[in-house]
Formats: sequence, C-alpha cells, structure tokens
Amino acid sequence: MREPDRLPPLSSDVPVARRRYDRERRARIEAEQLLEAKSRELYDANTALRKQAESLEEAIRQRTADFEAARIQAEAANAAKSVFLATMSHEIRTPLNGVLGMAEALNDTSLTLAQRDMLNVVLHSGRLLQTVLNDILDLSKIEAGKYEIEEVAFNLLDTVRSVEAMFALKAQEKGLDLKIVFGPGADGWIRGDPDRLRQILGNLVSNAIKFTSKGSVHVSIDICAVNDRHELFLIVADTGKGISSEERDRLFKPYEQSNSAISREFGGTGLGLSISRRFCQLMHGDLSVESNACGGATFTARFRVSPAQPPKLVSDRNHQDDLKRLLLERPLRILAAEDNKTNQLVLRSLLNSLDLTLEIVSDGSALIAAWEQRRPDLILMDIQMPIMNGQEATAAIRHAECKRKITRTPIIALSANMMRHHEIEYRKIGMDGCVPKPFRKEQLFSVMLACLK
Repeated sequence: MREPDRLPPLSSDVPVARRRYDRERRARIEAEQLLEAKSRELYDANTALRKQAESLEEAIRQRTADFEAARIQAEAANAAKSVFLATMSHEIRTPLNGVLGMAEALNDTSLTLAQRDMLNVVLHSGRLLQTVLNDILDLSKIEAGKYEIEEVAFNLLDTVRSVEAMFALKAQEKGLDLKIVFGPGADGWIRGDPDRLRQILGNLVSNAIKFTSKGSVHVSIDICAVNDRHELFLIVADTGKGISSEERDRLFKPYEQSNSAISREFGGTGLGLSISRRFCQLMHGDLSVESNACGGATFTARFRVSPAQPPKLVSDRNHQDDLKRLLLERPLRILAAEDNKTNQLVLRSLLNSLDLTLEIVSDGSALIAAWEQRRPDLILMDIQMPIMNGQEATAAIRHAECKRKITRTPIIALSANMMRHHEIEYRKIGMDGCVPKPFRKEQLFSVMLACLK
C-alpha cells in the first residue's frame, strides 16, 4: 500500500523572514504616522504663518494708511501755516507801511528838534517791528525749505560799510570802539547774497554792541581759499560779559536766548543767531562762538562766495536826484492802484516831492479803465485788492498791449507778500519791478528809476 505524500519541512529561514516583514511593516506604519504628524505640523505652521503674514500685511497697510494720513495732515498744516503767515504778513505790513511811510514823509518837513527826536523814535520802533516780522517769516521759510539764496555780484567793502553806518552811532553812544578791519583777500567784488551778508553781520554787530557795556567791538573781514573754493569769514569779537557753556548750548535755538534775564533786560525774540546760522549753512558754511563766563565773546560766521568782476559802470548817485533829473526832461503821469486809504496817503506824501501827475484808484478794474482812457508812463500796482486784484489787472493789460501791439507800460508791484516765489510769480505775469511793503522812499524811487530808464 502506497504511503500519502508529505509536505516538505518548513525552512528555518521562514521565522526570520516573518519577523523581518513584521518589523518593516511596523517601521513603515511608524514612518507613515510620523510623516502624517509632521505634515500636520507643517500644515498648522503654514496656516499660522499665512495668518501671521496676512496680519502683518494688514498692519503694514494700516501703518501705510496712517503715514499717508499723517503726511496729508502735515502738508495741510504746513499749507495752513503758509496761508496764515502770508495773511498775517499782509495784515501787519499794510498798517506798518502807513506808519513808516508817513513818518518818512513827515521827516522831510520842517520840524523842531524835539519833534524830530520823537519822530526818530517812531521810525526806529517801526523798523524794529519790521525786523522782528522779517525774522519770523525768514525762519518759517527756512523751515519749509522755501528759502532761496541769491547769487549776485556786489562790492564787499561797500556792503560791510553800510552795516557799519547802521551801528556806528549806537556804539558811539555807549562809548564803545567799533572797528572793522579788512584782510588782504577781502578787497573788491564777490558773488553771493549781499542781503544775507548784511543780515548776518548786522545781527552779530548788534548783539555785540547790545551786550557790551564798555570796551570794544572789533570786526574782521577776510576771504580765504579752502580747497578749491573761497570762503568769506566774518569775525566779531567783543569785550562783553561772556557766555557760559550752559548758555552756549541754547544760543542758536529759535526763540531762545542764553538766559531768561536777557529777554527781560534787552528784549528781542531770540531768532537772530538761529537765523544767521541757518543762512550760513544754506550758503555752505556755519556760525560758531568762542567765549567763557569770564568775559568777551567771538562769533565766527563763514560761508562760500566766489570772486566777481565789477560792472563797467557803477553809479552811486542819489536815486531821488536821478529821478528828479529825469522828470525835468519829461514830466510823467503815474497811475497807482491801492485800496488802503492810508497807503494812498503814503504814496501821495512820498511822491509829493517829485514833479509828476499821480492818479490813484482803489482796485484793478478801475485801474484798467483809467489805463484805457489815458496811457500812463508808469503803474504802481497793489496786489491784494477787491473786485480785481493786481495780478489779474496786470495780465489783462499785458494781453491788451499784445493784442493791439501798443507800447508796454512799466508796472511795479507794491505788496506785503514779497517772498521769492511771489516775486517770481509777479514777474512771470508781466510786472517789471517789485517793492515790498513797508517800503522806504529811496527803495521805491530806485525801482521806479530802473523801470523808467
């Protein structure tokens, strides 16, 4: 009888393979679980990161919107400030023009010695008020970045001597020795801003005289070559009480003086040195001081200039005499537009010494009608007037002259708004000259003479 078939015996390798399979399976499961866990963590991290990015973007958008709103608000505030300053400038300068104009006209009349002394006080006080107003406007223009430094040729000696003439009497009254010394490089003509030079030097000399009770105020002027450029040095040294280190820290800050007692004793706004330093910086220089509490102070202003050739013909004759001489040759008719009654009286008083015919109207519309009726030789044009302002009237006259091909009538702007950009705007419209209010007679005559020649 045949025996049944038998299975072959299990190999000894089977348990080993089974264990390996189970182990790999478990490892695969663990790896899958770990991968799933890590994927979940990565997903959660990406979700959190996306939310954080969205939150950051929203914060950036909000911050940008806040910055934009702040910028718009700052620009609006700056514009409002400019409008306010222009308005206040006009509102203050208009009556100040009446005060100083009538005082100058009165000064040309017969007065007793006592009356002339009182009139000099009025003129001095009015010009001091004008200086304070100019300082405030200058600082505002500098802070707004709208101040423009001029570049013209001028005689350095004459400019400095004009400052000396302003303060010589004041120094003499206090018994001070005011002396100006010119260095070897300070002779002749230079190119720069003569008005800013006068303002800087005038502030330094005025302060030196103000704070020096006895002794001297010595001024040194020189031009030195620095690398490839020329720098003008104005050094003002006094024998006053001196300035401590604590006081020097506040000296060049706007509206601050070295100590509160200074304002009470000597007055002032605390703007002179601050503005002078900023002018020097605008002209690529600086203003510094050396002093101590023991006595004496030395201020050094330096800024960039360049050599210049003098003009071929320089006339130093009096503008009023030149104008009178011109009027003898041809009598003139002057047409003026001025809405302020006081300023109308000022114009009549200042021009009263000249042999000319003066007609004054109250607005631009009336001026155009008078111009149409009879052509004047010169127009004095106020800017801010009712019905039609000076700019509109000037534009209308220039348009009519061009259309009809008739002779151009010189027009001079008389305005309390006479910043640099105002003057550029007036000349662009077609005005031939500009005189800021309040104006002095010599200043007005000078511009009139230039336009009539």
